[in-house]
Amino acid sequence: MTRLQNGPVVSALLSAWRFTRCLAPLGALSFSLAAPLTFASNGVTDFTEADLFADIPEVVSATRLPQRLTEAPAAITIIDREMIDASAATRIPDLLRLVPGMQVFHVSRNQTGVTYHGVSDNFPNRMEVMIDGRSIYLPLLSTVGWETIGIELDDIDRIEVIRGSNVPTQGSNAFLGSINIITRTSLNEPNNSAKVVTGNRGEQRAELRHSLFTDFGHLRISAGGSAHDGSPIYNETADNQYLNLSGSSTLSLRDTIDLQLGFARGETFIVDAGSLLHVASPRDHDANFQYLVWNHAASDENEFRLSFYHNYLKLNVEAIPANEWLSREFEVDLATATGFANLFGVDGLMIRPDSEHGTSEQYDIELQHTHYANESLSLISGLGYRYEQAKSDVLLDTESWIVEERGRAFANAQWNQTDQLVWNLGAMYETASVASSRLSPRLALNYLVDESTSIRAARTRAFRMPSLLERHNTYFLRQNDANGNRILEQQASAAEGLIPGQIDTTELGFYCLIPENNLQLDVRLFHERVSQGIRSKFIEVDPDLVIDDPILASLENGTRITKGNVEFFDAEGIEFQVKYKPQPETLVLLNYGHVEIDGQYLKKPNDTFQLHHYAPKDTASVLVSHQFDDQWQASLAHYFMGSTRWLEGTSGKEVRKAYQRTDLQIKKRFSLTQHTDAEVKLIVQNLLDKRYQEFYANNHFDRRAYVEFKLLY
Repeated sequence: MTRLQNGPVVSALLSAWRFTRCLAPLGALSFSLAAPLTFASNGVTDFTEADLFADIPEVVSATRLPQRLTEAPAAITIIDREMIDASAATRIPDLLRLVPGMQVFHVSRNQTGVTYHGVSDNFPNRMEVMIDGRSIYLPLLSTVGWETIGIELDDIDRIEVIRGSNVPTQGSNAFLGSINIITRTSLNEPNNSAKVVTGNRGEQRAELRHSLFTDFGHLRISAGGSAHDGSPIYNETADNQYLNLSGSSTLSLRDTIDLQLGFARGETFIVDAGSLLHVASPRDHDANFQYLVWNHAASDENEFRLSFYHNYLKLNVEAIPANEWLSREFEVDLATATGFANLFGVDGLMIRPDSEHGTSEQYDIELQHTHYANESLSLISGLGYRYEQAKSDVLLDTESWIVEERGRAFANAQWNQTDQLVWNLGAMYETASVASSRLSPRLALNYLVDESTSIRAARTRAFRMPSLLERHNTYFLRQNDANGNRILEQQASAAEGLIPGQIDTTELGFYCLIPENNLQLDVRLFHERVSQGIRSKFIEVDPDLVIDDPILASLENGTRITKGNVEFFDAEGIEFQVKYKPQPETLVLLNYGHVEIDGQYLKKPNDTFQLHHYAPKDTASVLVSHQFDDQWQASLAHYFMGSTRWLEGTSGKEVRKAYQRTDLQIKKRFSLTQHTDAEVKLIVQNLLDKRYQEFYANNHFDRRAYVEFKLLY
C-alpha cells in the first residue's frame, strides 16, 4: 500500500514517535525504577500548591475517578462554559469542531455526524456519547441521533472528550473515544432565562429555563422548540420540541438522589443529498428518558453509586406508493415509474422511502464502588447490566421486539507510586448475546516533571461488541397478495459469525500548565491498529430466497448487504491543543490534528478499498475571544478540514475538497433592573461565504446569520 507524503516537520515527528514506540517498555521500566526527583522550583515558587491545583482542570470521564489532567491516563479535551459562550456555535455538534482530530459534518441539513480520525460513513458508530453519564447511543441505528437528544447549548456546563479508546471505562461504544456532556444545575446558572433566536432560511428557536430551590433540594426545568425551512435545494424542514426536568435532593449527610426526566419530539425531513433529484422524506421522532442516581458516602474511604436509566425512541417514516418510491430510486418521472411498478408486479405496494423507521428501548442499571485506600491508592469498580430491544419492519424485518442483553464488570485503579510516578490500570469485561465475551485493559504511566507538567505513556487493547443493528439488520421487500407474503427482493441479511472488532492503541502524551502565563498545552502522539472492524459488506443473493427480483437500483447487481469483520487499518499521527489567557478578558484556543491512515476495507467480492484517503490528514481550529469593559464581547473562530473521502457520501470515489470556515460572534449585555439582565448576540457562520460541500455532493454550507435575544432574571 502506498503512503501519502508528509512535510519534513511531520515526518520527523512521526519518525521519532515510531522510534519511541519501540522503546516504550524500557521507558516505563526506567520510570518505575527512577529515584524520586525534586520538583522544579523555577516559575512555581510564587504559587501555593492549592492555588496551582485549582488551576489544573479535574475530570471524571477517563477512569470515573476524579483526576487532574496531569494524572489522567488519556488525552482529554474540556469544552467549558467560557468556550461554549465564545464559540459562535448554534448546535452541540458544532462545539466538537474545537477538538483535535475530530470531524463534524452535516450529512444533510438536519442530520449531523461526529467521528474521530475519519474512516466513517453517514452513521458514525465508534464514539460513545453520554449526557451526565447516560448513554444516548441508539441500538436501532447504531449511532447517535443528535437531533433527538433534547438539550441545547445553554443546558451544558462542560463537555469532556476522551481522545482515544475509552472502552476500559465506558464500554464497547467508546471504541475510538467518548463524549460526556455534563449539564448545568440550579447552582451554576441564573434562576430564570428566556431566549429567542432567528436566522436564515426561517430559523426560529425559543428556550425557557427555570431553577427552584426548596428545603428538599433544587430543581431545574428547561423547555424549547425550534423550526427552519431547510436548504434551498431540498427544503428539508424541521420542527422539534423538548422538555427536561432535573433535580437533586440531599437525604442526609451521606446520601443524595439525582433525578432527570425528559422528552423530545418533532418532525424532521431527511434526504440523501447525493443527487439533485432526490426528495426529502418526513421522519417523526418521539423520545423520552428517565435517569435516577443514588450516591451514598458510607465512610471517608468508601462511596457507592447506584444508577438506573431508561431511553425510548420511536422513529416513524410513512410509507408511500411503490411507483412514487421507484420514481425516486430510478430518478425517473412518475409515469415511467408507474410502468416499472406494473412490470415488476408491485403496483399498489406501499414502501417506506427511508430506512430510519422503528422503535428502540434501553434499560441500564449499574452499581459502582469507590474506595480510597490511602493517599496514594484509589480504586473504582462496578457491575452493570443493559437490556436493549428494537423493532422495525425496514431495518429488522419484524414488528416484534428483538432483544439483546449485555453485562459488564469494570475496575480502574490509580496508584501514586511516588510524587512523580502515577499508574493507572483499568479494564472492562463485557459479555453480550450478540458475540463472545471480551476483556479490554489499559495501562498508563504518568511522570510528573513538576506540579503542573506530566508525560504520559499508555497502552490499550479494546474490543467493540457488534451492535443490535449490526447483528440483526434484515430487510425483505414483500408483496402481500392472494398467494401470501411474497418476497420480491432481499436488500439486507442478518450477519452470521460476527466477532468483536479490536483496537490496539499506543500513545505518548504531554500536558503542561504554566499558571503565571495562564497557558495550557496538551500533545498526543498515537498509533492505533484496528483489526476485524465491523462494516457493511456485499454478498451474492441466495437465488432460492428471491422469488421475483425486480432488479431495483439498491441491489447493486445481484448483491445484498450484510455486516462482516472486513476492516483493517492503522492510524498514526499527532494532536495538540493550546489554551491561552493572556488576560482574564481574553481567550485564545488553538487545536491541530494530523493523522495518516493505511489499511483496507473488504467491501465487495474482489473489490477492496484502500483506506489511506478516508480521513482528512489535517484538521485545525482557532478560537479568539475578548470581553470588553463596556459589556461587549467579540469572538472569531476559524476551522480547517483537509480533503477526504467518506465511506458513503462519496461512494468511495469522490473526494470532498478541503475547506476553511470562519465564524463571528458579537455579544452585548445590558443591565435592565437590579435583578434582570438582557443579552443580544449576532452570529455569522462562514463569514467569508466560502461555500463548501459536506459529506454528500449537494449538501452545501454557505453563509448563515443568526440574531439571539436572551433575558436572565
